Amino acid sequence: MTLMDTPPSSPSVDVEMDEDELVYVGDADEIIEALERDERTEDSEEEAESYEEQPIKDDAAYVFRNHEGSIFCGALNKDGTLAATGGEDDKAYVWEVSSGRVVLNCTGHSDSVTFTEFNHDGFYLATADMNGIIQVWKMSNRILIWDYNMGDMTWMRWHPMANILFAGASSGVLYMWKIPSGECKIFQSHGQRVEQGVIMRDGKRITVGYEDGTLRVFDLKSGAVLSTISSEFGHSSTITALDCNSDNNLLISGGMDGKTILTTSQSGKVTRVLQDLKTNVSAGGDEDAEGNEGNWVEAVSFCKDPEYPVAVSGTVNGQIFIWDIAKQMIRHEIQQSSGISKLVWHLNTTRLYSSGLDGVVRSFDARSGEELRSYTGHHADILDLVISRDGKTMLTTSDDSTARIFNIGDPN
Repeated sequence: MTLMDTPPSSPSVDVEMDEDELVYVGDADEIIEALERDERTEDSEEEAESYEEQPIKDDAAYVFRNHEGSIFCGALNKDGTLAATGGEDDKAYVWEVSSGRVVLNCTGHSDSVTFTEFNHDGFYLATADMNGIIQVWKMSNRILIWDYNMGDMTWMRWHPMANILFAGASSGVLYMWKIPSGECKIFQSHGQRVEQGVIMRDGKRITVGYEDGTLRVFDLKSGAVLSTISSEFGHSSTITALDCNSDNNLLISGGMDGKTILTTSQSGKVTRVLQDLKTNVSAGGDEDAEGNEGNWVEAVSFCKDPEYPVAVSGTVNGQIFIWDIAKQMIRHEIQQSSGISKLVWHLNTTRLYSSGLDGVVRSFDARSGEELRSYTGHHADILDLVISRDGKTMLTTSDDSTARIFNIGDPN
C-alpha cells in the first residue's frame, strides 16, 4: 500500500470533554426531532397568520356602525322596516333597516343598554339599561312618553297582546306597568334575582325563573302565586332560558346546573328532566359526550309548527339538542364549533337559526338536523338575533360593535 492509499490518522486532541458534553446517538435523534418540531411549529404559525389575514365573507345586506363597544340587544318593528339596538356605550338607536339612517337617538341612559323591544303593534319602543332606567318612546312622533328608575334590572319584556311592560329586579321583585299611564303592580319577591320570564299563551299568567333555580307562576290579575317548582325538584342553580309551549301549559327551562327540564305550569310539577349535562345523562339515551365541565344550557325554545312537536336547547359548548316532546327524548344532536348565544325558530316553520360565539349564524332543518347554510360577517361573539315577523329579515348584534341586517328569504 502506498502512502497515498493510507487513510489519514485522526489528529490528537488535548482538550478533555466532560461527560455532559458528549452527544450520543440517542441524544442526536432527540435533537433532530426537536428541530423538526420547531420547523413544524413555525409552519403552523405561518399558516395561522395566513388564515387570520383572510377576510371574512360578509353576507350582510347592511352593517350599522354607530355604536362604540359591544351591542347587547336588538329588535325589529312590526313591519321589519326599523331596527332598535342598545349597547355598551349607554346608547340606544332606532334606525332604518334599508339605509341605516338614525330616526331616533334614545338619550338619557346612564349605563349599558341591555334591552330594546317594540310592543306588539310597534306603537311603542321600550329601552332599558343595567342601572334600571326604563324609557318608553312613542314611535309616531319619536317622543319619550314614560320613564322609570327601578334600580338594578335583570330582565324586561312586553306583553305579547297588550301595552303592558314587565321587568325583573336583582332584589327578586317583578314589576308590571300599564303603558302609557304607568300604573304599576309589584309581584311578591322570592328573595332571589329574577333571571328569566315568559308570558303564557293565554296572556293571563307569567312564569318567572330565579337565580336559585326556582320557577314561579303568577296570575297577572290578582298577583297570586299559582304554582312553584322549587330547586329541590327542578333546577339547582340559575335559570338561564325559559319558554312556554303553544298548549299554554308545558314549560321548558335551561339552567347553569346543566339541566334541561320540562314542567307543567298548572300543576307545578316536573314532567321530565330531559338532560343533565353535569352527569352526562339524557332522556331516551345512554350518555352524552364527556367534557361538560363548565357547560350549561344557554337557550331553549319550542317549535311553533303545530305539526312538529319538538323543542330545542343549546349550550355554551356549542351543542344543539332537538327534543321530541311527545316521546321526551333526543331526536337530533348537532355539534357547532362554538358556543350558542341564541336559538330562534323561523316563524312557525321547522327552520332553526343559531347564533354562535364565533360570529356565525347557522340555519338548520330541524326535521333532519341538516345545516342549510351559514351567515358570516361578524368578527366577534353574536349577542342577539331577531327575525322579522314576515320572516324575510334577520338582525344580529355583536361584540364587534356592529349590528347586521341579513336577507333570509321567504318563510317557505
